Amino acid sequence: MNRTGPQPSRVPVRLQANDFLLAAEPCFQQSLDEAAAIANLSPSSHNCQPWGHVWLKSDRAKALAYELLHDPDDTTVGEDSAGGADRTVGTHRTVGTHRTGGTDSIYLALAQDTDRSLGALPAHSAEMHLSCGSYWHLLLRALAAQGWVPAAVRHVGLETLHRAAHRAATDADWPHNWRLLSLAVLTRTGIPRSGDLADLADRADLTELTELTDRADLAELAELRDTAAARRTNRAPYRDLPVAPQALHELAHLPPSSWDPNARTQVTVRHLRSPMELRRFATLIAHHAGRDFSDDAAWRETHSYFRWTSQDAAARPDGFTAGQIFGPVSAPRRLLARVALNPAVLPHLCRLGFDRYLGSQLARTVRTTPVITAASLPMDAPTTSDLLSTGMWLADYWLTATRAGLALHPLSILTQHEDLRIELQQRFGLPGRTFFVARLGYPTTTAAATLRRRASSLTL
Repeated sequence: MNRTGPQPSRVPVRLQANDFLLAAEPCFQQSLDEAAAIANLSPSSHNCQPWGHVWLKSDRAKALAYELLHDPDDTTVGEDSAGGADRTVGTHRTVGTHRTGGTDSIYLALAQDTDRSLGALPAHSAEMHLSCGSYWHLLLRALAAQGWVPAAVRHVGLETLHRAAHRAATDADWPHNWRLLSLAVLTRTGIPRSGDLADLADRADLTELTELTDRADLAELAELRDTAAARRTNRAPYRDLPVAPQALHELAHLPPSSWDPNARTQVTVRHLRSPMELRRFATLIAHHAGRDFSDDAAWRETHSYFRWTSQDAAARPDGFTAGQIFGPVSAPRRLLARVALNPAVLPHLCRLGFDRYLGSQLARTVRTTPVITAASLPMDAPTTSDLLSTGMWLADYWLTATRAGLALHPLSILTQHEDLRIELQQRFGLPGRTFFVARLGYPTTTAAATLRRRASSLTL
């Protein structure tokens, strides 16, 4: 476009769709960094943090994402379920407006870092998917709070994953240890679509475009950041105080995420809180919690996440410190625990009943806990997609509990072993498949913040 007269200080530019995306990219990168810092506070078994995200930015990467999002052959996301219900949503398990082909869209992927994942027990696979789902939910929520709203989300099924892995394997930049789990297409709220950019282009008003891209609900973002930072696993005893009924009701009836592709996958929550239920549960823990220590392979993996010194914690910022496990103890007691829990020593102590002693100590804490929460899925064989969506739900459950001033301490031993899970469900009449069991109550002390790596990210 020709212009006459004095030139403005800004160089006039005619914005096309690609020009718009280039103008938005610095804004999105800043938003993504902020969102990743929040999402990286998500819970994970042993605090292993097995997640990563990928900004699919190149034409090749976006073409692969578009192909997976619109795969007409993947009618059930490549997986079957024992749930009995029709698990297909349209022709693919997606949610959103599905305007996913424009040049002014952002493509984002969730990946599981298999090098950071637990694998000593078969149940760890499900725990890793739950953890990654929680991270994904917080990442998308934090981006939405900054104006980058998911227009479509799709969890990647088994068959689709195999095709994606084959395609990704040809790209040298895709890490060999990253497994694609989910895809999202993001659009900027309050921003004109490609066809509406001509007016802005004619006026060359880049300031107005910048102002549009800066709109965000900062209060929601700040609240999410503060709550995620306050959310911690608290292993200490809880106050002898009943949990408010309204808080339990809210926790038991959380709505599904607005962009959860599996919104129909309902989670059933049972809160065990009668004296009889708590005594029976404590007895179950006393009988079986020692398996955490007597299973050699599982304990060796667990022990590898202990960070006994500040130097070790600085070098490997994941796992847990001795203070987080044992609380404030003297240096001699900490040294004694370090020796006793060494995988070379512990099996000998377990033959003397040390594992049963440790289980009884946990049972004492359970007996004084006001509530045990147990969450179940309706199907006995949840798919990867089911577990990712359930992880999204779990993130909301934990954040809602944190906002109510409540603490959680997962008791994963009862869901990591099939015989213990079945016994738990039979004793308390729990439906479906129980995937999460935890102590719930008002904490007596503030738990220390867990170690955190920098969020794993990649741009392709």
